[in-house]
Amino acid sequence: MMQRFKTYLYNASFALNCLLVFLLIFEKGLLVPSWVQPIGRLHPMLLHFPIVLLVTCIFWEFFSGLKLSLKTDQTVIGDSLLLITALTSVMSALMGLLLSKEDGYEQDILFWHKWGGAFISLLSILWYVFRESIRNTKLVLGVTSITALVVIIITSHLGASVTHGENFVLAPVMKEKKSPIVLFEDAVIYTNMVQPILQAKCISCHNDGKAKGGLVMETFAQLLKGGKNGVLWDSTQNDFGMLLSRIHLPLDDKKHMPPSGKPQLTEEEAKILYYWIHSGASATAKVINLPATDTLSLLAKSLFNTVETDQYTFKAADENTVKTLSNNYRFITPLSINSPALGVEFFGASQFKAEQLKEILPLKEQIVTLNLNKIPITDADLATIAQFTNLRKLNLSFTNIKGNGLSSLTQLKSLKQLSLSGTGVDMTSLGALSSLSKLTELIIWSTPAQNQNLATLQNQLKNTRIETGFSGDTVVIKLNQPIIENEELILMEPTKLRLKHYVKGVEMRYTIDGTDPDSILSPLYKGDYLMDNTLTLKVKAFKVGWQSSEVVERTFFKPGAKIDSISLLKPSEQDPYKKFSASILIDTKKGEDKDFSNGKWMGFKDQPMEILIYLKDPIDVSSVSLSTLVAINSNIFPAQQIQVWAGNNPRSLRMIKKEIPVQPEKPAPTYTKGVQISFKPIKANYLKVVLIPVHKLPMWRSPKGYKGWVFVDEVFLN
Repeated sequence: MMQRFKTYLYNASFALNCLLVFLLIFEKGLLVPSWVQPIGRLHPMLLHFPIVLLVTCIFWEFFSGLKLSLKTDQTVIGDSLLLITALTSVMSALMGLLLSKEDGYEQDILFWHKWGGAFISLLSILWYVFRESIRNTKLVLGVTSITALVVIIITSHLGASVTHGENFVLAPVMKEKKSPIVLFEDAVIYTNMVQPILQAKCISCHNDGKAKGGLVMETFAQLLKGGKNGVLWDSTQNDFGMLLSRIHLPLDDKKHMPPSGKPQLTEEEAKILYYWIHSGASATAKVINLPATDTLSLLAKSLFNTVETDQYTFKAADENTVKTLSNNYRFITPLSINSPALGVEFFGASQFKAEQLKEILPLKEQIVTLNLNKIPITDADLATIAQFTNLRKLNLSFTNIKGNGLSSLTQLKSLKQLSLSGTGVDMTSLGALSSLSKLTELIIWSTPAQNQNLATLQNQLKNTRIETGFSGDTVVIKLNQPIIENEELILMEPTKLRLKHYVKGVEMRYTIDGTDPDSILSPLYKGDYLMDNTLTLKVKAFKVGWQSSEVVERTFFKPGAKIDSISLLKPSEQDPYKKFSASILIDTKKGEDKDFSNGKWMGFKDQPMEILIYLKDPIDVSSVSLSTLVAINSNIFPAQQIQVWAGNNPRSLRMIKKEIPVQPEKPAPTYTKGVQISFKPIKANYLKVVLIPVHKLPMWRSPKGYKGWVFVDEVFLN
């Protein structure tokens, strides 16, 4: 009876191994139906049995076979162990093969894990078949045992890497890579605020070894790529896309992320992701460059220490020494409670002597900030300052520094902020600072260097933000932009241009030909200009002694020929725009630049926007005007190409004009852009306007070259 049972087990094992080899050979054509997938998902439950059994077999056969004469009971036990191992191994390998056909696994690791499992299965059945020969030769027994043990260890390690991430098994014994401490002044929003959240809450399921939904979140490029369900964020949607949508779903929702049972995002972490995406999801933006009232900046202040609150390891100075060195012209104080770091500020320029700097050298290890603003420091004194090797902030503004002693400051390897405003430094002398790798901010307002070409210096100080303040010989402060008071952008009747500025005595000059206004040739605003045609208005403010303002631009549209009907040859494939009627393009209702899905904008991506216009009684038409949107953070760009077609039969139109709009060259705030395509006057019943979206976004916006959107809210004929 027992022998018959063993025969059944052997035949089953042999047949299943034949099936395993067949499926491996023709794996590319293997399709796993949904009703078979549960069998594959039993693989993690069963795989422990063959591992334990095979290890037991290895030790049983090896130590029992050393004497080359096994007793009957040892042989029976060994045969049984080998046979059960062979059966469970092939069952586990087959289940694993079925499971491997599902998405979400890193293929390189999976490949070796799969073939390791197949090798174990085949080794087990062959060991059983040739068990007598193996037992009779010590060398063969040893090689077989060691080979089986090594393959088990490697395959198990690869399996753990597939499921839990690379080096899961060895991670506890490997030297942990500690993230360097980052200060508020140095923090990058993505690297130091966003990425740690993804690492802690997302990457266990979305890594190179286990990419659920085809999504890997280990690098910024992989985040931009998204998964099989699309990109992770899209500012054109009300919920800003899939990432924010899923983390805010109810916990019991199947699509909620992270899944129930996994560590969930805190409210603060969810806010960081929201405001990062809302601000444009930059990979390089630094916290220090955010406005002080920005929500991300406020959140960062609770996460990072500053120079003042950093944890310093040097010993504290003697309190009596600090008290002795403080006087009416020199204030010394701890930067924060229980901190050994000191800040020093000098007063009374008329009483200052160089010896006063040398007097505080006993505290050179503890002094972290030094403020010498408006103190008559010279280049010779910089050698003394260079001895304060733990300095992080140094203010030398409006001192007598000329720049020839700046090389002394190269000893300040921890210096982060240096202010030289109002000194005599030039670009050449500032080059001596290039070795200060931790310098993040250099302030040079009102210096000779301010008006020089600083491109070379910026290239030397790649990680340093150079603050130059306002440029121009007579500049006191930069004028703010003029205000265009006309709110209605569609001119139903002749309308007087209304401009204002809060600074008295300002001249406001404008252009309507696309050029930027200048202070001499451009028309001066006097309050009497009447707008009665489609035009792009540019306005700039000027005042003697002030730096001119930035240009403010706005397009006004004058409805011309009456459009009897308008349609889209193909609807948009994107939600919610595929539900919108083409009539929104001629309803004279301008869309806003903040809400793209409110029913006033028509958005297209991955396909041209083809607008067909019908004129029942054609008149001379010489231009088509389009009101478009540019929102770089949402991948909404000017059209790659605009075509105008005309004719009296919609099936036989001819192209009469083609234009290539200018594309942005760097990030910019969202704005509306009027586009006017002019051509020789033509009479036709039908006009077709084709806007082709950007096929591949520029590298500075998307390293993977994703496609762009094109948005239009109004169309006019003139």
